[in-house]
Amino acid sequence: MGLSRVGGAFQMSESYLSTIFKEQAGINFAEYLETMRIEEACGMLKDSTLTINEVAERVGYNNVRTFRRAFVRVKGVSPREARQE
Repeated sequence: MGLSRVGGAFQMSESYLSTIFKEQAGINFAEYLETMRIEEACGMLKDSTLTINEVAERVGYNNVRTFRRAFVRVKGVSPREARQE
């Protein structure tokens, strides 16, 4: 999912959607999407036996390193640490 795909679904340009989104949400679309993915991942980590790699894939990350970096950026702890909490 990306800004261009969402913009296309609502028949809006990326730049217009980006502007409106930031005005309404207070953060840009990429930050919002990253936060939503990581929140979903938190639930999967605590409530399943999925590996961290499987969780990363299910929430839309193609690379587990990118997922781990994003997770730490949003939550302040690694996925492994979050699973143990």
